[in-house]
This record gives sequence, structure tokens and C-alpha cells, in this order.
Amino acid sequence: MNRKPKRVLLRVSSLLMLLAALPMLLWCLNLIDNAALDYTYAGAGCFAAGITYIFSMVTAIAGLAFAGKPHRYRWCRILAYIQLASGGILFIPLLSYAVLILPPLFLLTLLYLFGVGWRERCDFEQQ
Repeated sequence: MNRKPKRVLLRVSSLLMLLAALPMLLWCLNLIDNAALDYTYAGAGCFAAGITYIFSMVTAIAGLAFAGKPHRYRWCRILAYIQLASGGILFIPLLSYAVLILPPLFLLTLLYLFGVGWRERCDFEQQ
């Protein structure tokens, strides 16, 4: 893939991630009481999902800052993998609330990873 469409995809996904993070954070915090009544650890899972959305703001800001610097994509990739791992771990405490809370996080992180690249290429692969 050409570098320019990847940069555009990275900027768009970072901007969407940044714009979606605050409303999703507030929604997660509003769901804590209802989730705690339904399942044992769902309230704590909603709080942890809110923290994950705060972390997605950091990931989005890094993507916007490093969009024109491919040598810095490694940091963006590491942040996105941490974000995916924390979202995957949240399936356990959230149970059925995961279907409501986590799809924007996963979709935007996957778009972000397509913009950054899934893995670091060696010098001989770039030529």
C-alpha cells in the first residue's frame, strides 16, 4: 500500500478515536451502577473500559503526532496492541455489556493498525 493512503487512514482513525473516546467514557461511567446490579464484576469492568477509552485518547494523540513520521510508527503500534489486549481482557468482567461498550474501541483500533501497519518491516522488505 502506498504511504499517503496509510497516513490519511491513520489521521482519520486517530481523529475518530479521539472524538469517540469522551462520549464512550461518559457512557461507561453512567453504566457502572446498572452493570453492578446485573453481574458481579460488571461495574468494575465498566470502570476499566472507561480507563481504556482514556488510554485510547493517548493512542489517538500519538497517531496524530506521528502520522508523518514512519520511523515512529513502532510506538503507535505498541500503544494499539496494548489497547487491543486490554479490550480483550475486558470481555471477562463485562460479559453481556461488552457488546455495548467495546465495538467502537475495537473497530477504531483496527483501522488505526491498518494505518500504522501491523508489523515492523525490515530494511530488505521496504525496498
